[in-house]
Amino acid sequence: MPNEYYEKYRIEIRTNEHNHKKQSAHVHIYITGEEVGSVFLDGTLRDGDIPNRHLKKIAKIVLDNADYYQELWDEYQSSEY
Repeated sequence: MPNEYYEKYRIEIRTNEHNHKKQSAHVHIYITGEEVGSVFLDGTLRDGDIPNRHLKKIAKIVLDNADYYQELWDEYQSSEY
C-alpha cells in the first residue's frame, strides 16, 4: 500500500482487501504513526477525530493529490481481493 508522507502526516490508500467494494474513495490518515481517521477525496472528514488545525492541512494535501488517489482507489477496487 503506498504511503505518502507530508510533515507529520502519513496518507495511505488501502487495497481492496481492507475495503468493501462500492465504498466512496477515501484515504486513511496517520499523525505521528497513529491512525486518526479517514478523509474523502474532496477533503471532508469520513471518520475519526482529526483536530481542525490538522484537517485543514490534510484536506489541502488530499485535494492537491485527489486524481492520483482516485487512480489508486480505482485500481485497488478492481483487484481480486
